[in-house]
Amino acid sequence: MSFLEKGEVTGLEAEFSRGLAQFTNRRLEYIRLPWDEQIPALLAGKTDIIMSAMTITRSRSYQIHFSRPYMVTGQVSLVRLRDQSRFGTGFSDLLNPMIRVGVVRATSGDLLISRNKNSKGIVRYDNADKAVQGLFDAEIDAFVYDLPMNFYIGALYADRGLVPITTPLTREKLAWGIRKEDAGLLEAANSYLAQLVESGELEKMVIHWIPFYASVYNADQ
Repeated sequence: MSFLEKGEVTGLEAEFSRGLAQFTNRRLEYIRLPWDEQIPALLAGKTDIIMSAMTITRSRSYQIHFSRPYMVTGQVSLVRLRDQSRFGTGFSDLLNPMIRVGVVRATSGDLLISRNKNSKGIVRYDNADKAVQGLFDAEIDAFVYDLPMNFYIGALYADRGLVPITTPLTREKLAWGIRKEDAGLLEAANSYLAQLVESGELEKMVIHWIPFYASVYNADQ
């Protein structure tokens, strides 16, 4: 969704941000923050918009406004290839007391697993890289995270025996977060997205950066 390549921010969200900056005639500046600092920084005025593949949730909507969704996604499990057969029945496999599930702290995956599984079977990490290392080190049996990222990690480490379970555990909508008092930016963001949808560019952009997306979820919102 966004990553550094030769020191430059790139990815789907980066393409969106450049387009939105041009659409609104604003100067673009990236502020890199830990996940759990995204909303506090927005509310404090340190940033103007969150473009970080954020899921629309009720609790977040109490604090901020969301743009119209630009993508439907969900949580999926990443596992070791040799253990793949242990996860054939979906979410219920993760609830097995013998299964240790890794999540990134304060994410949708963390919320999903915390609501359904005993805390003794959950391992929380500060970021995805540490969770992936937890799989390699056999600290956990499955890593629950956003679909695009776990598919990317699975492709990146296929030769080291990691594979995503392709059945999504949830259905979620991704959108951009904006301060509630910034009605002008919210309107502009929604207008920009409407333009992308009408021109057909939104689906093209999503499929360009996430080629498997169309086979997992319908790109229509």
